[in-house]
Amino acid sequence: MSLLRSILASSAVFLTLIAPAYGDNLRISGTHAIGNGKVCAYGKEADIPSVFGPTYSSPTLASLTLDGSYDIKSSPDKAGGSWEITLSKDGSKAGRIIDCVPPRNNAFVRAMEAYGEPLSFNIELLPSNRDFLSHLALEQKDINGASSAYMITISEGVPFYSAYKSPSEYHAAILTKGGAKLEAVGNSGTLKLTASGKGTLYVVIAESKESLDYQMSRLRHLTPGKAVRQSQRSSRALRKEIPDIGKRVLSKEEREELENTVNLVSDYVLAQQDKGGGILAGTNYHMAYVRDQYGDSRGLLAMGHLQRAKELLDFYFRIWERHGAIHNAQPMGVDGAFHCHEDDNTEITGYLVVQAMDYFRQSGDSDFIGRIMPMLRWAVRVQQADIIDGMLPFNGDETYIAGGILPRSVMYHGSAEATLLFIEGSRNLIEYLSSHPSSTWTKDEIESVRKDADACAEAYRDNFLVDGKLFINNPSREEKVTYPPTRPGVCLYPGAPAAHYPLTYHFKGNLYFCEECMKKDKNGIEPDAPGRYSIPSAYLFPIYINAKLFSDKEKQALLEDVVEYYKKTGRIDERNIVLGYDYGLFLYALAEYDHPLSGEIYRKMMDLRDSSLSWVEYYVDGVPYNTPCRPWESSINIAAAIKYATD
Repeated sequence: MSLLRSILASSAVFLTLIAPAYGDNLRISGTHAIGNGKVCAYGKEADIPSVFGPTYSSPTLASLTLDGSYDIKSSPDKAGGSWEITLSKDGSKAGRIIDCVPPRNNAFVRAMEAYGEPLSFNIELLPSNRDFLSHLALEQKDINGASSAYMITISEGVPFYSAYKSPSEYHAAILTKGGAKLEAVGNSGTLKLTASGKGTLYVVIAESKESLDYQMSRLRHLTPGKAVRQSQRSSRALRKEIPDIGKRVLSKEEREELENTVNLVSDYVLAQQDKGGGILAGTNYHMAYVRDQYGDSRGLLAMGHLQRAKELLDFYFRIWERHGAIHNAQPMGVDGAFHCHEDDNTEITGYLVVQAMDYFRQSGDSDFIGRIMPMLRWAVRVQQADIIDGMLPFNGDETYIAGGILPRSVMYHGSAEATLLFIEGSRNLIEYLSSHPSSTWTKDEIESVRKDADACAEAYRDNFLVDGKLFINNPSREEKVTYPPTRPGVCLYPGAPAAHYPLTYHFKGNLYFCEECMKKDKNGIEPDAPGRYSIPSAYLFPIYINAKLFSDKEKQALLEDVVEYYKKTGRIDERNIVLGYDYGLFLYALAEYDHPLSGEIYRKMMDLRDSSLSWVEYYVDGVPYNTPCRPWESSINIAAAIKYATD
């Protein structure tokens, strides 16, 4: 038996074996992540849409696409850390592939075996930045032990996300061993990969020429077998932290299904965590978003990964120490290229404080909380300046606004969620300080925060609750707003694309336009009439963050409103689009109160998974839409599933 065959036979278990075929979405090809904090690769069937590193805020170096038409089965290694792909054609086996990113190397490794005709792949360099091919140098090399090799240099200036540019060079090598060979296709930035018999592809990425030389030297003895075994050991060590999944409400089959899903979500989330602690927001977001990482932290804590949750907070603290601020999204391994939105002093700052208190409650690590206390003090104090009539505004990049569920015109309205985060985070922090005094705070500052949190709490029901109905916004706050002359964010000129701009300019009321649109005809353009919005899933937020502002009776009343809506309509939102974590929030709330609907919603949430057993950013009519393999949605949902199964 060949080495590759022995690896596959001993380690791989097909998806059809590890996941009962419940929902239709399991037949939809999903995207999975493999990575080690230095190099990350996203896979989809036999393709690799993106491989990048050695910090996660790096441009995609390459994509790999299979040539030809095959029947494809893609499945995770049950032991973790790698993926197997089998190819068939006309009923006969055509080839097998196994992918991994071993923990000790800056390398993506693909082992291939063709059973008859050679397997062929196209490798596109800088696939999402083809306009920047002039920044790329490609040089064929003769490297001892390699059947073919190309050295790659990417000069500084290539965007790693949106308009944010790489500040320095990247050095990479793409090489093959055995029966795999590479050939450049002219000067197009494309390589042709052909695998005859058994062969291995290595994609090695480094931040400097010296580092690349070192990483290349480490490949000398890195066989596919060693790479897979190292990946398995790393995954097994982390999976040991996952708590036992309870048997209270699960059948044997459901228990196995959940355990497999937890293991894979753990793998995916940790694969997308940079060595510096930040976590990617998904396949096309090479930055760490504060809001997303609150959900990620909840998932990490639920899965027992306390050290990784700590590293996530420490990632923010190191940035705050250097810059005195945290913004909507921060790069990983690139200093200072912040992705700012309309108001980064609100909502995300509240999440930071709540996240730190969540971590403390589970870990008891007061030494660490004491170390990051200066950042937590800043996160609370900076919110105070945004309070008007007991309300904080929207940040501008909430999933509700970014997903089009709320219009961007609500930006300066009072935000029920941002305000609640300020109240709960501030009160929890003040309670913590009562038993863990910190020189970071003065008594006057603590009293000032207490006063503002109490004022927001006292006004909350008048501001956001009308006849028992919770509204996510309150337009009255905007009546007292002084509009800033400029702000980052989205241009609101009618018909303008929903693109992000470092600066937009105030036109009228809550309307801000980009520089180009400010020069256009603006006659007749008026701000939208203010409205109030109530979103059923937002009723679940107070339960999700364990808001003490609401009594259990009030929370259960909010939950019952969502339950009643669901029973009448079979959905939790009047639109055909739902957020990828909506059913996770619903399940979490139902499980909190041991509601009889829990089992049905658990099944509905699990059925949303695609073939990778992860969740995506949105669902339209129940079908995955937009960014796949999302840590935020998958973390929230898996934490809810664990709560349902174990509480």
